[in-house]
Amino acid sequence: MKNEKTFFYHRLLFYILGLLIMSVGSNLFLKATLGVAPSCTMALTLSYLSPVHSYALFNFLINSTFLICEAVVLREFGKIQFIQLGLTFVYSLFIEFTSYGLFFIEPHGLAAKILLSVIACAVLSTGVGFTISSGFAVMPMEGLVKSIAEKKNVSFGAVRVCLEVLFTVCSAVASFVLLPELPSVGIGTVIAAFLSGNITNVFSSLFHKRMGVSQSLCKPSN
Repeated sequence: MKNEKTFFYHRLLFYILGLLIMSVGSNLFLKATLGVAPSCTMALTLSYLSPVHSYALFNFLINSTFLICEAVVLREFGKIQFIQLGLTFVYSLFIEFTSYGLFFIEPHGLAAKILLSVIACAVLSTGVGFTISSGFAVMPMEGLVKSIAEKKNVSFGAVRVCLEVLFTVCSAVASFVLLPELPSVGIGTVIAAFLSGNITNVFSSLFHKRMGVSQSLCKPSN
């Protein structure tokens, strides 16, 4: 029992560390000013349109909306959803606070911004790999995709691609019409769309092996 409890806290710590890494990646995308990851484009667009220019706040609101949609699809709002809500709040706090620690990063020129977008993608994907490998919970976006995929009996990847394309198109239209000088969709979004999945798979595989070793150590010996 003690070993199982230790492993639980290990997984939770691994997940929270993943959220912290993800928040750094999100802020690096903002520093590059070439657009953010597809699932984050709507939050950035709304932060530009609102008098309250808080990306962290709208990230929380958008993720909360995903969570509500997930509950509607599942027709329940249970313990898992409350956990997701709490973790989403923590993630948004991390985004807010880590932004202050990156004040010194100011890329100049397109090449520097593209390089920073690639680095942001790698950092964000690493954080996602941590959260996935922990097996602790999933973020609302992944929860919504999973619930739709199971209900409609279609692949997880297909649902995620459809939703991300929808968010990206809506954000691109809103940015083009209302925010021509503050794009939330750009080269950075394309980089994230093409690279994030592969990078996440690599790191989640490595972390999954690490968590598997930890789990085996926590099992009582015969």
